[in-house]
Amino acid sequence: MKSRRLAGAGAAVALLALAACSSAASSSSSSAGPAATTGASSASSTASAGTDATGVSASALAAAQATVKTASTIPTGIPETQKLPSAPPKGKTVLFLQCEEVQCGYEGTGLKAAAAAIGWNVKTLNFQAANPATLVSALQTGLQYHPVAAFFTGVPQEAWQSEQKAYAAAGAILVDDYNATAPSGPGVEAGRGYGNESVAIGTTIADEQIVNSGGAAAASLVVSVPTYTVFDPMVTAYKAQIAKDCPTCSVTEDDFTLPQMLGGDLVPAVVSAAKRISNLKYIVSVDGAFTDTLPGALKAAGLAGKYQIINGGGIATDQQFVLAGTELSTVSNPLTLGGWQDMDMAIRFAMHLPPSPGDNVVPWVLLNKSNIGTPSDSYDVPTDYPSLFEKLWDVG
Repeated sequence: MKSRRLAGAGAAVALLALAACSSAASSSSSSAGPAATTGASSASSTASAGTDATGVSASALAAAQATVKTASTIPTGIPETQKLPSAPPKGKTVLFLQCEEVQCGYEGTGLKAAAAAIGWNVKTLNFQAANPATLVSALQTGLQYHPVAAFFTGVPQEAWQSEQKAYAAAGAILVDDYNATAPSGPGVEAGRGYGNESVAIGTTIADEQIVNSGGAAAASLVVSVPTYTVFDPMVTAYKAQIAKDCPTCSVTEDDFTLPQMLGGDLVPAVVSAAKRISNLKYIVSVDGAFTDTLPGALKAAGLAGKYQIINGGGIATDQQFVLAGTELSTVSNPLTLGGWQDMDMAIRFAMHLPPSPGDNVVPWVLLNKSNIGTPSDSYDVPTDYPSLFEKLWDVG
């Protein structure tokens, strides 16, 4: 796997694609291989009362269908709904701390477009996610621009908390998007992509599997890299939902270290695991970037079409796999729209208004053949979101 594809891991949500930028700052690691199994190991388990022969009750199947339908519906509005009392003041500055990965730039693109719409400025400073000290240095440099807010993505709070007091004293906020646990304390405002989004995505992916199988008992393989802790709630939620609604299903979790993924060892190990697992029907990757070469590897191994692949976050390549039928579904990464959400947070802070609850929401969509349309690395819907923000802000 090429290291440039690591950019797809955050997002997430994730929406979550940008969570990848925090990977090198984390110390978590694990060994490749089956790490955990949940659910019954065989389809021969006795079905409970009110449950059909597959082990999934009619009500559970109906609920899963409803969840998938809702998650697959392209939104017509943005999460933010609270109109400003007046247009924002002109001439303010926000900082965007951009990591070295390609997809970090999408958020910055959105932030700059939003700034242009209201007459603000964006100062971009670069840092390396692999070296958190560079983020601290960039934050220290950024204070000379007298920013309203500084935005960055997915770096654990312990790496930058030394700068909180300085930003609080300067009357500015630090916003760290796409973390499993929301940062807190002086000078900090919560951003997007926390555990609740991962839980929703994990539950939806489980329901997608249940719907696709018609509730039939099947084994699934979950592929994750625990260094990216933002994905932990997704994995937990997926396993819990399968165990609850498909008691005759089994789940095997395969965890890999970051060096294994970057070294190209992950996908071959997944192919080997797939061959070993009896009755395997589904391969679930927490992020499409981890398994971007999996369809080709399965084909080379003579396993093309044998498994349904679902992933929790996909860029254009993953969406193209879905359209080609080599993946079942993926989850969108609304990265550029996220930059507009950043600006909404900064505006409300500058105007001494409470944050909008919608600023903490990642408007992800479960993408399948019927709703993708045109694949995009930053899949931002509705497409008229800039005008919707401008209407809220009383500009344009």
